Amino acid sequence: MQQKVFTLERVLHFRRETEKLRKLDFVTAKQEYELAEDRLRREEEAMERLNLEFMTKQIEGISALELQLYSDFFQKKSQDILCQREEVTTLDQTMVEKQDDLIAAATDKKMMEELKKKKIKAHEKVVAEKEQGFLDEIALRTKGLE
Repeated sequence: MQQKVFTLERVLHFRRETEKLRKLDFVTAKQEYELAEDRLRREEEAMERLNLEFMTKQIEGISALELQLYSDFFQKKSQDILCQREEVTTLDQTMVEKQDDLIAAATDKKMMEELKKKKIKAHEKVVAEKEQGFLDEIALRTKGLE
């Protein structure tokens, strides 16, 4: 007769699957964050190159029209960088939330696995005690027949 030692196997399976999904969510959020951070870095580097180009043009002499174009472009680029910084901050917060969710799911799964181990160990102890009782009884009967 096969008994179910651990009746919460379905719950454990669910916790394992939940952890896998949370891990995928975290990895996706981390990739999005890294891409946004890389884009911000590239935008800032482009702004720095533009600034160097502008200073070189100023030394060489620059027309009023070019000055206005640079000014407009600096303003647009600065706004783009601010928007990108906000996006990076938002994605960072999302990534931290996903990481917290992953930690919670992993903790839940670990608790269920520990509970399963304890249940199995307790079951094995009960079975061993029963077997020992049977062996003791057999030994007594055998000794009684002698």
